[in-house]
Amino acid sequence: MSYFGRNQYIEYIAGELPVILSAPHGGSLRPDEIPDRTYGTTVTDLNTAELARAVDSALVRLTGKHAHVVMVRLHRMKLDANREITEGAQGDAEAERAWQEFHSFLNDAKEAVTQRFTGGLYIDLHGHGHAIQRLELGYLLDADDLGHPDDSLDTQPAYEVLSSIRTLSVRSPLSFSELLRGPSSLGALLEGEGYPAVPSHTTPDPGADEYFAGGFNTFMHGCRAGGVICGVQIESNRIGVRDTEENRARFASALAQVIARYLELHYALDITP
Repeated sequence: MSYFGRNQYIEYIAGELPVILSAPHGGSLRPDEIPDRTYGTTVTDLNTAELARAVDSALVRLTGKHAHVVMVRLHRMKLDANREITEGAQGDAEAERAWQEFHSFLNDAKEAVTQRFTGGLYIDLHGHGHAIQRLELGYLLDADDLGHPDDSLDTQPAYEVLSSIRTLSVRSPLSFSELLRGPSSLGALLEGEGYPAVPSHTTPDPGADEYFAGGFNTFMHGCRAGGVICGVQIESNRIGVRDTEENRARFASALAQVIARYLELHYALDITP
């Protein structure tokens, strides 16, 4: 069932799974009542709202249940919900209201998950325009952080503490580096489905290549500050993932399988019938 904020600028599909998806930069609405933002990034992440819906549909086919999905239907010229409110809404009252609705819906989704499950996974879906066509998984650690060897990541607590999978790492019998880029990491599972990703078992860090480490939403709604719902920003490449309806459906089906496997491996949650 979908719920909407004022003027349907924000949409929330209330789900039953321990999975939360958000798409803050995929909207197209440009109402005159909200002035254009005058600074910050204003480019839309092409087809990410459609991708979020496709992933939810794939999860329904796999499990019979919906994920929680929160989407901004406004163009990024009007609102950036992946920034703090000053930059994201730039002082406009209606943009600020939409920003608050977006994050309130995410908080509602987190509350629904924590009432029913021992943990959950939050994915903030984006699209990048970088040259290398691969998925960039953002855990709030930058390229320099990921460039450290595994033993450094595992023995220096600051990396785990700063990450968006902090709680999961504390609870897991696996090391922090294994969760980030080991054989059962999200990146490795995605690569097993045919989608190159960084960090992963084969590509542990981006080196000097362009890379998005995660943003405001991952910070706010992952488990860096606590809680049992950990998060990751997925910056998806265009070619083969977002460019056509067929490719979106194929990737969505793969991601749904990966999410189910990830929850089983790391949360002992079986979401399949």
